[in-house]
Amino acid sequence: MTHLYDGQMAAIFDAMYQTFIDYDEEYQFYNSLIQEYHCKTILEIGSGTGNLAKRFQENHQEYIGLDYSQSMIAIAKKRNENCIFIHGDMREFELEKPVDSIIITGRSTSYLISNDDVNSTFDSIYKNLNKDGILIFDFIDANRFIPFLKENEVIIHEAEYEEIKYYRNSNWKTTLSDNFMLEWTAQYYTMKDGEKEIIADDFSTVRVFTLNEIQLFLYLNNFEIIKIIDRKTYAYDTYVIVAKKLSPFQNKSLNVFK
Repeated sequence: MTHLYDGQMAAIFDAMYQTFIDYDEEYQFYNSLIQEYHCKTILEIGSGTGNLAKRFQENHQEYIGLDYSQSMIAIAKKRNENCIFIHGDMREFELEKPVDSIIITGRSTSYLISNDDVNSTFDSIYKNLNKDGILIFDFIDANRFIPFLKENEVIIHEAEYEEIKYYRNSNWKTTLSDNFMLEWTAQYYTMKDGEKEIIADDFSTVRVFTLNEIQLFLYLNNFEIIKIIDRKTYAYDTYVIVAKKLSPFQNKSLNVFK
């Protein structure tokens, strides 16, 4: 897994995504699903700089955040002094006690590069959910995103936060690996005296998925999909999956593609 958003990149990410994402709407989206399935306790994987945590805390919900970046967690703790944040890896983690719901936000599934990464993540989630617990996560749809990249060699995003203008130029390169892998190179700029000034370079290897792949991964790890939501985000066509934890016995007769 890439060492994500360490040091300066955590602060740049936090500033730009204040514009990219409406966190009030994002909270309402995830919380409506959590409430629909009567979940009381929540773990957010990919909790980042704590923007959703702030909303869960304000609404007095039992919330824990988990993130791979210590720099992101440092910002999240300043924003949410009374929240619990854990530095950890979604592929292998253990909570003090299981929770009713686990959400993976911000397309963090993109950093699960190998099939082992995906299976290890779903296995860890399974072990940390209560009986009949709910998993909610999004992923970038390979069938729509890869053709989009073929037509758009450079993708430019602009954001303004606290009177500072930010720009991100993204270049994506598809690889010829076994999975749908992309090499993502990005340059980050601010506008100073009417000219762009580069503030950071970033490189990540990420993965996008087909819906059928995700269905099969969940089936093999004893989850039943109960809802599929086609959701457009600020830059990507995504699916949001709602799945329920099953016992291995329950899963024996489940048809993954029913």
